[in-house]
Amino acid sequence: MALSPQSVSIAVDTPEGFHDLPLHLPADVLDAAVWELAETIWPGGTEFQRETTAIVYSDLTTALTADDVLHAAVALYETEDGAASTAHLLVRAQAVEPEAPGVVAASFQETLSFEEHRNVARVDLPCGPAVLSLRATETEGEAVLPALEFAQVELYVPAPVRGWLIVLALTTPCFADLPRYTGILRQIGESLVVRPAEQADEPPKTPAAGDVRAVFG
Repeated sequence: MALSPQSVSIAVDTPEGFHDLPLHLPADVLDAAVWELAETIWPGGTEFQRETTAIVYSDLTTALTADDVLHAAVALYETEDGAASTAHLLVRAQAVEPEAPGVVAASFQETLSFEEHRNVARVDLPCGPAVLSLRATETEGEAVLPALEFAQVELYVPAPVRGWLIVLALTTPCFADLPRYTGILRQIGESLVVRPAEQADEPPKTPAAGDVRAVFG
């Protein structure tokens, strides 16, 4: 049987301000879970706002589940000037050569460092070595259609389950909040626990406290 992302199970803790999407739920309970999410996002909103949000996130949840995403969440914050700051978190499993985690991390660090418009740094998490990457879109010249600008912070974590790489990607259009979101992704990575899927029902061990470091200044 070919390996799939369902071969691994992950657990992460997202901070306050993040709302987890109800991935991989049976169809008969998905609608109720999405509606509960909409009510959480719009506690003081209108019925129209909640209905629209439920429809959007129902379609998104279905698409991400079909795309084998392991975990997804949307972040909603308010900035100091009262504006909205948003980001989306996706966690995927990617098949890699079954090398030692340190070898996989070093390989990805070298490969990513050659890409333009990307900053890369090696980090150490409680679950092992990882690579933290920051990249952003860049618009040059005149375009027929306006470009969608965004920044993405990615954390590449070789899984203790050999042959798998866990990729956490946090995407935001709010460039001014990049330092905040970089720190948040590192915090989420500190909480990451990975195990074979058949061990998913076992109670996770509490990871040792990591040494949280500022990476990109």
